Amino acid sequence: MLSCDGLSPWKPRVHLAVLAMCLVLTQPVFAMSWSLVLQQGQFDLALPDIHSGGWSFTGLHADVVTAVDADNNVARIRFKPGSRLRAARIVQNIAGNGLQLNDVRVDLTDVTLTVDLDTPGTLPERSSITGQVAVNIGALHHPTLNALGWQFDGTVRGPLSDVRVAGQLRADSGLTAEVAARHRMGTFLMANAMMALGGGQGTKAMAATFVDWPGSLELSAGQIQLEARVHQAPGQPLAVHGQLDFDGVGGLIDRTAVSGLNGRLLVSLEQDALVARVRDMEIGQINSGIGIGPVRVLAVYRAPRTELAAGVLDIQQATAGFLDGRLRVAPGSFDLARQPWRLPIDVYEVSLAKLLQVYPTEGLAGSGTLSGRVPLKVSGSGVEVEQGRVSAMAPGGLLRLPAERLQAMLGSSQAMELVVEALQNFHYSVLDSTIDYDNTGKLVLGLRLEGENPDVRGGQPVVLNINLEEDIPALLTSLQLSGRVNEAVTERVRERLQQSGQ
Repeated sequence: MLSCDGLSPWKPRVHLAVLAMCLVLTQPVFAMSWSLVLQQGQFDLALPDIHSGGWSFTGLHADVVTAVDADNNVARIRFKPGSRLRAARIVQNIAGNGLQLNDVRVDLTDVTLTVDLDTPGTLPERSSITGQVAVNIGALHHPTLNALGWQFDGTVRGPLSDVRVAGQLRADSGLTAEVAARHRMGTFLMANAMMALGGGQGTKAMAATFVDWPGSLELSAGQIQLEARVHQAPGQPLAVHGQLDFDGVGGLIDRTAVSGLNGRLLVSLEQDALVARVRDMEIGQINSGIGIGPVRVLAVYRAPRTELAAGVLDIQQATAGFLDGRLRVAPGSFDLARQPWRLPIDVYEVSLAKLLQVYPTEGLAGSGTLSGRVPLKVSGSGVEVEQGRVSAMAPGGLLRLPAERLQAMLGSSQAMELVVEALQNFHYSVLDSTIDYDNTGKLVLGLRLEGENPDVRGGQPVVLNINLEEDIPALLTSLQLSGRVNEAVTERVRERLQQSGQ
């Protein structure tokens, strides 16, 4: 505790600046006019630990070089080069936070502290601060962050009862943000932060900063602009509002290529709830082996603060282009806490010719358009489809399947030979399929075909019922290795197959 009476607690070097500060920080009792000028004072203090409001400050030290001028009305203390505050450790003791700052140094060079001696009010209300500040944190520890050094360069201004700080925050990872903060004593603390992420360097900086940043996420194009606003009043939970703007973003998510991402995501965390709003979101293409896009989404997600993954997804619009047709999720609400939750996808006018071109087998060809519904069932164990149905639209079309592939799937019995022969040039009027998909990746198609082959038995009508099975993960891996997505995905798949010994 500071005392101007005998300076008894101050055992280190004490110079004239200490005496000057004691004079100007206490109310003068002299009726006559007076003034004080001190060109340079210096002191070196080891300060006691502070424990207040859930915070602990230990290992406090002040090295201060000052110039002081004061009179009856005002006192000004100018901090000169070499003035700095140090803390060995700063810890927030609020349960579950885990925030700790080690080796904190604050450079006060060119900062001025002004005290109004002729106005009523508390000392913080009568004292103001202005100037450039530099803060260096040797290591910042938090459960969501990797332990890194951080630096801040900016300005400080305002009365001590309502102080404002603004400048640039940088992490040793390369992450940078423009920040502004305001603290009104006993009323609120608020802060704004803005940062821009672009390309591979932005991805590397985020991965090096955040513990849970997915290693499979890589940005290669475009820019993400992030703005976050934080507000906290005494006794109230922290309120956070964020906005992410996507401009031409492209890259990889695991083994999926994403390109042309544009739009906005609004996030707010207030009281007991998280609300995330997707606005004007469009993705040019999502490609895991078969391209989907453009994708357009308009949705709102609400979840309790204590269970962020157990909220309600309200889809207002969700459409995607697919093989010259389109996919659509009807507007509706989906409670993610009640597993499994069902997401019906409507299929409109998909080109059979395009679908067969995608399949990695030579000789497939056909014509016609397909429509139907594929009901997804999503749970913790994965994605499933039960009794989806897709059918060809009238008047039908043409189907040509390679004999070698059919014989491998259907066998070589006499009955199957007729089927194989018919499907070499099959003119169908009916193509119905049931779709079932389990969480192991096995797809089962139940096909019913009605039509004829003009070259077989004089074009007699033929009705075929065929069950086909496909390993979808293996199919997608084959497509990814073929280079149909992009070279980055192909290389990533090759590396993982080599690591697994496959």
